[in-house]
Amino acid sequence: MGIFQRAFLSVIRKLGKSVVLFLVLLVVSTFVLVGLSTKRTSDTAALELRHTLGGNFGLVINKANSENYKADENGGVQYTGSSLDDSVIEKVMSISGIEQYNAYQNGESEVLSSDGIPLELIKTNNQYDEDERLLHMATSESNSFSEKSNYFQKEIFQLTEGKHIGDGDTSIALISKDLAAVNHLKVGDKIMLKTMNGGAVVTLTIAGLFEIKEPQVNAGLAPPPSLYQNRIFTDNKTAKELYTNGKGEYKGVNFYVDDPAQLSNIIESVKENVNIAWDDFSIETADAEYRRSAAPLEKMSSMLSSLLLCIVVGSLLALSLMLALWMKERVHEIGVLLAMGFDKIQIIGQHIVEILLIAIVAFGISYFAGAAAANTAGNYLMTSACEQSVGEQDIEVTGKDIAPIEIDVTAPDFFAVCGIGSLVAVLSVFVSSVPVVRLKPKEILTKMN
Repeated sequence: MGIFQRAFLSVIRKLGKSVVLFLVLLVVSTFVLVGLSTKRTSDTAALELRHTLGGNFGLVINKANSENYKADENGGVQYTGSSLDDSVIEKVMSISGIEQYNAYQNGESEVLSSDGIPLELIKTNNQYDEDERLLHMATSESNSFSEKSNYFQKEIFQLTEGKHIGDGDTSIALISKDLAAVNHLKVGDKIMLKTMNGGAVVTLTIAGLFEIKEPQVNAGLAPPPSLYQNRIFTDNKTAKELYTNGKGEYKGVNFYVDDPAQLSNIIESVKENVNIAWDDFSIETADAEYRRSAAPLEKMSSMLSSLLLCIVVGSLLALSLMLALWMKERVHEIGVLLAMGFDKIQIIGQHIVEILLIAIVAFGISYFAGAAAANTAGNYLMTSACEQSVGEQDIEVTGKDIAPIEIDVTAPDFFAVCGIGSLVAVLSVFVSSVPVVRLKPKEILTKMN
C-alpha cells in the first residue's frame, strides 16, 4: 500500500480529528487571506495617496546669513549673495526623484488698461485716496505653474474662467473676477503692468479669472497692493522683464518629488550632489499634509504585518501542540509501521500527506470565506484608516464622502496563503513527530505496553 493511499485511509478512518484539523486550518487560512488582502490594499492606497498629495521642498534665499546683506545708498538693505536663478534650478532638477519645479517671484507694479490708462483697483478704506499712484499699484506674483501657487494649492483662490499659467507661457496674466468686473474686463482682453520709478512696461493678455474662496484677514485695513482682489499672477518671463532686467532670478523655487516618502533622502542627495553656494540658500520641507494623511494607512499596514506574523507563529504552535497530543495516540501505529520495515522518513511523509490532504480542502474553501470576510472586516479597517487620513475638516471642505474601498482576494494572495499554510502544516508535523520518531523501535514497543 502506497504512502498516499495510507494517508487517505487514515484521514477517513479518523474523521472526527480530521474535521477538527480542517476547521483549524480553515480559520487560520481565512484570517491570513483577509490580512494579506487588506495589507495589499492598504499599501496600494498609501502609494496612491503619496502620488495624490505629493511632497515638495522649497529652495529660498538664506535670510539668516547677514553677510549677504549690506546697506545701499538710499538707506535700504541690498542682497549681495548668490542668485537663485535658472542655473541653480537646472542643477537641482538633475537629481533623481524630482519631477517638477515651480519658480516664483513677487513685485509691485502699476496696472494700466491696454490704452495706458490706470485701472480702478479694489479698495476697502479711504486712507490712501491722496496717493494716486498707490491707488493703482498691485502686487504681481509670477510662477512657472500658477496652479502651484500657495493661493491655489491651499484653495484660497479658485480659477473659474480661462486657464492656468503653464511652463512656456509668456505675456499672460490671471486676475480676480472682482477686478475684472470693476474694469469691465474678460478673458482675452489686454492689460499693462508698469514698474515703479518709470521702469519697464509689459502688455499682457488675460488668460483666466479667479474667485477668492477664503476671506482675507484684516482686509479692511490693507492698502490696495495688499488686497487679494488686486493680486495679479503672471508668467516668469514677464517677471524677468519687470523686476530683474531680464535675469532669471527668483524669490524661491518649490521642487516636487515623485514619492513624498523619499523626500528626506532626495533632500540629502540634493545637499550632497548639487554644487551651489549652500551658505546663501536654505531648504524648507513641505510634506506635513502627506505625513498627517498617510500615518493611519502606514500604521494599519504595520499592524497587519505584526498581526499576520502572530497568526502564523500562533498557528504553528497550536497545530504542533494538537498534532503532538494526537501523535501519542499513534504510537502503536508507528511501531507497527517500523516493524513492517518502513523508515522514519516514510512515516513522517505519510503524516505530512495526511495534513496536506485536509489543508487543500481548507485552503480552497478559505478563498470564498476570505473574499466574504475581506468585504466586511477589511473594508471597515480600510475605510476607518482613510477617514483618518483625509480628516473630517477636509471632508467638510471638499463636500465629498469617501467612496467604498474594494478589497479583492487575488490569485497571488490565495497562492501566498497556500504556501504559508503548507509550510506551517509541514513544520507542525515535524515538530510534533520529533518526540516519537526519534525513539527506537524497542522503546516504542515498551511505550505500547
